[in-house]
Amino acid sequence: MTQQAPQQTPPRRVDASMSLLNNLMAHPIDEGYAVAARTRSKQDPARSRHRVLLVVAAAVLGFLLAIAAAQNYRGAPEAEKQRKELIDRINQAGNRLTDLRNHQSQLADEVRGLQASGLSNDSTGAALQQKLDDLELQTGAIAVTGPGIKAVIDDAKNADAKEGRLLDVDLQQLVNGLWTAGAEAIAVNGHRLTALTAIRGAGSAITVDYSSLTPPYTVLAIGDTATMPARFAQSSGGQWVQYLVSNFGVRSTITTEDSLLVPADATIALRYAKVRPR
Repeated sequence: MTQQAPQQTPPRRVDASMSLLNNLMAHPIDEGYAVAARTRSKQDPARSRHRVLLVVAAAVLGFLLAIAAAQNYRGAPEAEKQRKELIDRINQAGNRLTDLRNHQSQLADEVRGLQASGLSNDSTGAALQQKLDDLELQTGAIAVTGPGIKAVIDDAKNADAKEGRLLDVDLQQLVNGLWTAGAEAIAVNGHRLTALTAIRGAGSAITVDYSSLTPPYTVLAIGDTATMPARFAQSSGGQWVQYLVSNFGVRSTITTEDSLLVPADATIALRYAKVRPR
């Protein structure tokens, strides 16, 4: 048998017990950080291009916004001019409509006069004319004069878009209260109310018979002045107006008048008539 020579163990380093400190000194940066740093260095050209594109896009966007702002600034006077022209055209059309309605009322009065003269020849014609007058009074086809109530209602003194402004429903409540109190004929700002008249809201305005009105709203109601004020105050419309005055600062003035004129509705006219068999 051959005897193997014992293996010699390499001598131990003097600083073997300080291996952790030696590793930290030899590799001060973690391997993961080193790999990430090498990766970023390879991608730097792409990142630079992206940054350049981003800066260019921001510059172009700012340039376009500046051009748009300049165009809006230059176009503001022209837009304001067009707006004023449009308002003038609307006002002219409104005045033209008022003139046409007045002319229609004059023609209707002439027709009514000729009709009365033709029916006044005998007693039968006179009775028919009286019945026709009563129907025209009820439908609003003729003007009415007499005593009644004058109600003026307006927005609150410091009204804004949310509170203190009168709405179409408020005016409807007021008018319905006057009808309940016994009014025979009612007009709002000169517009006669009939069974075909609508009170509606159109934006910030209230329309009566498709005509836009602005406050204050003057409501004329012909009827018995001895009973109408008290009955109106007790009606739901009168209580609603008082609620608006007390809680929202709406201004309202109601007075009795000895003589009021409620005009006719120019859009109502006699369309046809027939003789009933006896």
